[in-house]
Amino acid sequence: MAAVQQLTEENVPKGPTKAGESVLKRRLVERLEESKRFSDLIRVTQISPRHFRVNYISPVASDNALMQTYRITKSQFLYVEDRAGELIIAAQTRR
Repeated sequence: MAAVQQLTEENVPKGPTKAGESVLKRRLVERLEESKRFSDLIRVTQISPRHFRVNYISPVASDNALMQTYRITKSQFLYVEDRAGELIIAAQTRR
């Protein structure tokens, strides 16, 4: 007989998820989306369960381009933890 899992508001996914996407990554993306500029894109790659690479990508204006081109304007490595429901984000990028 199949097991039935009761879904609560906390464990229901808020949107479509990709295969292999963790809940921590989804929460990090939501947090970063709040602070980005309107025209920027954010690409988050999960390296390990708690380490992420984040690239901020901005469109570049070009008169003779056939397609929209983009440039990475900021790139950083982050260590992210979930402590008591709050995201703790620490930058791991060396300068």
